[in-house]
Amino acid sequence: MSTLEVPLESIRPAFQGVIPSPIATASLDGSPNSAYLSIVWYVDEERIAISNQFFSKTAANLRENRFITLRLIDPSTMFEYELDATHLRSESNGEVFEAVRAQLEAVAAQSGMEAVFHLRSVEILRVDRCASVKAPVAAANPVGQPAALLASLDTFVRRLAECRDLAEATRVGLHAIEDLFGFRHSMLLVADAAEAKLFAIATNGYRSGGVGAEVPINEGAIGVAAHRRRQVRLANVERMALGGATSGHRESNEIPLPGLDDAQSVLATPLLLHDRLIGVLYLDSAEPRSFDADAGRLLEILAGHFAVTIALLEAGGLEPLMTEPDPAITVGPASTFGVVFHEHDGSVFVDGDYVIRGVPGRILFSLLREHGESGRTEFTNREIRLDRTVRLPAGNDNLEARLLTLRRRLAEREDPFRLDRVGRGRLRLTVEGSLALTRRDL
Repeated sequence: MSTLEVPLESIRPAFQGVIPSPIATASLDGSPNSAYLSIVWYVDEERIAISNQFFSKTAANLRENRFITLRLIDPSTMFEYELDATHLRSESNGEVFEAVRAQLEAVAAQSGMEAVFHLRSVEILRVDRCASVKAPVAAANPVGQPAALLASLDTFVRRLAECRDLAEATRVGLHAIEDLFGFRHSMLLVADAAEAKLFAIATNGYRSGGVGAEVPINEGAIGVAAHRRRQVRLANVERMALGGATSGHRESNEIPLPGLDDAQSVLATPLLLHDRLIGVLYLDSAEPRSFDADAGRLLEILAGHFAVTIALLEAGGLEPLMTEPDPAITVGPASTFGVVFHEHDGSVFVDGDYVIRGVPGRILFSLLREHGESGRTEFTNREIRLDRTVRLPAGNDNLEARLLTLRRRLAEREDPFRLDRVGRGRLRLTVEGSLALTRRDL
């Protein structure tokens, strides 16, 4: 039980790092020094940690004189809190160090300062006094009251458990996050360990679908969350680079990563199953401070359910419910489409327009080639998995996620073909018009 005047747990929003925190130390002879902190990290009801990436003078003072004073500001109320603390130790590894490093790397990625921000250590402090400069006021809880939150969690888990395949689970899951918890913009990305990247398989709330967009692991907030396997939560930031597909020049064979251009808050949570990285659940908001500590914990719980569900459905899933077939694609009777496949990266273009690349691109070209040679329209996951030209990685190949990415990407476009799942492990290719297939090795 905390004996502080203001319990640290009650001012968790002040630890979001929205407003830099001033700190004051003194050398043994009493010479003062002040600095501003990038991160003040809540450890527990008695301890905090501060990031040390620049402040050599502050670190030197703490070695001589362990006492430090700092101020935190709650961005939701603008009330200030003054903390007196005692330096306990420096840590350059461990749970707290890794959590702060992930957060700092994400901040650096957002601001384009990856080469500048380098975490030397975290300084662990015991808080001896925490007092409010002004009396705090009750702040709104974006997640909701405990009873309502528990009911919403129960509904989320039930909806996800009722899903029979990966397509349904990803769609229902993201819709439920909006319906039940009010987070309007989200996306799910699945990890491709062989190529050290993630690819988007489902999005919700964005103007463009973005299925198939790629993010290198360890690049941007999404990539850092995947690389460090820790949640990244940033508030009051300008959107700069969520991942490689959104930063700088975009090549013609890249799908833009969806996201809000005016995002002020971002949250990226890794989907973990034991030691395996399944993917990342990403949310953003045009409002600053949209994701507090409670929201972060909630999203970790939701991400855990997503991880288990995706892993189970990747293993086979249930027989999907049959629905009426989609309307046929309408093209002119003499329409001929040029399909070009580039072997070096698996990219597919239709009449010069980029469709998809990588494993999904190789799958698409393999199916189109077989259809052109034999007229086949029915295929199985098993034969795709055994097709060496597809180049599926050994072990966890994420075939279901790759097929879902391909199907959704084709559904977003108006190409002369589509791919539908018609049963467990069975696919149907529908082609309208004539296709002229070209393969280029260079």
